[in-house]
Amino acid sequence: MSTYNNVWPVLNSVTGDDYIGDHLDELTVDQRLKAAEVLALLSISEELSRLNPQNTTTRDDDGTTRNGWGFPTRT
Repeated sequence: MSTYNNVWPVLNSVTGDDYIGDHLDELTVDQRLKAAEVLALLSISEELSRLNPQNTTTRDDDGTTRNGWGFPTRT
């Protein structure tokens, strides 16, 4: 599960099946901006994490696991 999906229930910690979009009129402009900022930063960090070669692994023909930089990783 992504970070975005993990934080969404926290931001939507209202009762029942409500979600934050149902309560935007109850938030101040600053609170709305902060919620949008948090979600945007999480989304950006997730995308950057996917671009990081350290977060990818491949396996050689001989079975050696290598990270995105091509270095062998410990198993």
